[in-house]
Amino acid sequence: MTQEDRTRWNERYQSGDAPIEARPNRFLAAHAQIIDDMATARRRSGETPVALDVACGAGGTVLWFAQRGWRAVGVDVSDAALALAQEAAERLGVSERVAFIHADLDVWRPPANAFDCVTCFYFLDRRLWPWLRAAVRPGGLLAMQTFHRGALKIRPNANPDYLLEEGELAQLVSSWGWRLLATADDETAQTTEAILAQRPEAVES
Repeated sequence: MTQEDRTRWNERYQSGDAPIEARPNRFLAAHAQIIDDMATARRRSGETPVALDVACGAGGTVLWFAQRGWRAVGVDVSDAALALAQEAAERLGVSERVAFIHADLDVWRPPANAFDCVTCFYFLDRRLWPWLRAAVRPGGLLAMQTFHRGALKIRPNANPDYLLEEGELAQLVSSWGWRLLATADDETAQTTEAILAQRPEAVES
């Protein structure tokens, strides 16, 4: 990402052209029980569950995790978006459970085996996928959603470079040997692909 990207997104958030309300991704929220079950399992092991949201924008998904008792980290190129996210965290009383990182996602990479759930919504950079995979702890979750080429039917001017092939995410996690827990509903699947997948537990030698 360039300074131009940062400026463009800052202007969108400052103008209200980008979503500024702290709402979580709807696909993720629809599968809250899976998220809560993961948190319960981690707490039984004496750990606090930790989530990462890549390209977090105004922080809706990060704050949703924090309100459910997770520690949550959000990363985004827009400092204007992150300022909105921080304000919302303070207003909701969860600022001690969140951290926001202002970073160029062309350069920034998450640490390995650091998160119980990694999410990335409506941001497509295939170079990040191996790093997102590595960032999920054994037994942890990965949730992703963005537009696929079917969206060209209603958005003919969309840049194909930023669109998935249909079924690409499901094929990706299947090739990793991960368990696919959920996909987009029939209506949403017409233009987007969404997956919630689980990394296998570590096998003790």
